[in-house]
Amino acid sequence: SAAAANASEEAEEHFAGMVSNAEQYLRLQIAALILEQRIENYRKTNQAPVLARAGELFSKLTLGSYAGLRDELNDAGKPILLGLRPDDKEVAVNGMSDGSRDQLYLSLRLATLEQHLSKGEPTPFVVDDILIGFDDSRTRVCLEVLAELAASTQVLLFTHHRRVLELAEAIDAKAGIYTHDLA
Repeated sequence: SAAAANASEEAEEHFAGMVSNAEQYLRLQIAALILEQRIENYRKTNQAPVLARAGELFSKLTLGSYAGLRDELNDAGKPILLGLRPDDKEVAVNGMSDGSRDQLYLSLRLATLEQHLSKGEPTPFVVDDILIGFDDSRTRVCLEVLAELAASTQVLLFTHHRRVLELAEAIDAKAGIYTHDLA
């Protein structure tokens, strides 16, 4: 009958639409998987070395209070950074002290700069009073780290704290440490 023929034709059209939509869905799923793989490869190639070096610097700047850094995805799928204690306890950034967060930020900046220096032209590193939240021991270690960096690029550290200058005088730096008093 004509009704059966119309129903059959309509069913064929719906089936063709389903096949087309299924093909489109599969293409998009494959593209999403490829994109995720590329992002992960980029992260491993570029972020992992920086994060590893930042973890080393963070451990050094915190005098071993933290053993390193780790990144992971939170429940919402967004990347987060965690500090690792020597006993493998994880500490979120918002759970760190102000001084530790300052040292974390500096570690990340230094690791990123070191990676840039390994691939490109030297870029001066200019910082102003970054040692305010550091005690004498951590200030000394930070000055040593900056002195090591000064072997590959210019480091300018501005401070109005006389104690930082006193601690810097005790450091034997290949690149040399020069002070200029504006007072």
